Amino acid sequence: MATADVVVIGGGCTGTSTAFQLGRRGVRCVLLEKGQVGGGPTGRSSGIIRMHYSLEPLIRLARRSLEIFQHFADMVGGTADFRTTGFLLLAGAADRAHLEANARLQSSLGVRTSVLSPRALADLDPAMNLDDVAAAAYEPDSGYADGYATSTAFAAAARRHGVEVTPGATATRIVVERGVVQRVETSAGMIHAPRVLVAAGPWSSPLLDPLRVHLPIRTMRIQVALVHLRAVAIERVCGDLLKGFYLRPDVGGQVLLGSIEETDEEEVSADRFDEGLDFDFAERIVRKLVWRYPGSRDGEVRGGFASLYDVTPDWQPVLGPADGIDGLFVAAGFSGHGFKLSPAIGEVMAQTVLGERSSIDIGVFRPSRFADGALIRSPYEYGIIG
Repeated sequence: MATADVVVIGGGCTGTSTAFQLGRRGVRCVLLEKGQVGGGPTGRSSGIIRMHYSLEPLIRLARRSLEIFQHFADMVGGTADFRTTGFLLLAGAADRAHLEANARLQSSLGVRTSVLSPRALADLDPAMNLDDVAAAAYEPDSGYADGYATSTAFAAAARRHGVEVTPGATATRIVVERGVVQRVETSAGMIHAPRVLVAAGPWSSPLLDPLRVHLPIRTMRIQVALVHLRAVAIERVCGDLLKGFYLRPDVGGQVLLGSIEETDEEEVSADRFDEGLDFDFAERIVRKLVWRYPGSRDGEVRGGFASLYDVTPDWQPVLGPADGIDGLFVAAGFSGHGFKLSPAIGEVMAQTVLGERSSIDIGVFRPSRFADGALIRSPYEYGIIG
């Protein structure tokens, strides 16, 4: 029987980041991934990096993650393909006060951000239609990175620190005796370990449910359209609260478009869903783009895809030890936030698993909050933004 100090289940951005942090601390760690590292939802993330959140712990996690993305080669090794573009969040009159309050909170925590008037926003991006915009938050240091590059770089760095990374090994069962983690059964054999982190995204609940750790995580299909633009250049990542979509520039005059409306999410099986782009979704999301950027009306949909979110009732992650089981930890339910937070999540989850004091307090995200009725509430009505 193989042995380890910690088994991490899941080879996406969260699992690989945590395995890297454990490895660099000299911990004997095994990282299990049922497919290829970065081959799940991480590899199909839009990769947006931004810090505009309404909760202090999320802002701290996002700010620390940005720092790591900015210095990825020195701090991790390899590349995350991070691009600084700036990030805009557009709001109408109803949300202006919340936007301004969030910007003040972010500024107090060291985030470089400001609130722009429509006139200032027009100066920054004259191609936008601003008829319905009351204000915009602007982060000049934000941008986007590549999910697959990030997770594979974390995994390579973890290997350099002695972590055993095992693609193609499926965790089938976590064995607990008398309330204590004993071992993990996998498709490649058994691993004895006193601590296990479940960071398997939409596949987390099937591992946790048999242990009576029931988390209300739903698996949701989300879509992204790729549009080629001819007459307008879009340079910045943008979240549009009024039209309910986001856009991210890509190479070759293209943009990625996705929804930030919960009504566009469809509950599916994690192992059986349509990975293609729906025509009606593409049509609706392009109409929103054309409203905001009239010069994009001659754009052409070049493709797209569908991926998965693991979504909780409050659209916030589940982080920390599982109640009643010594040695079992969870990092799941990221609800679309996981990639941008993953570098810092790796740090705090490594600290949590090892019993160290966390550099960022993640207590609000504890797994027990659902049973306790302590769901996290954002001043925004749209949970995807956070």
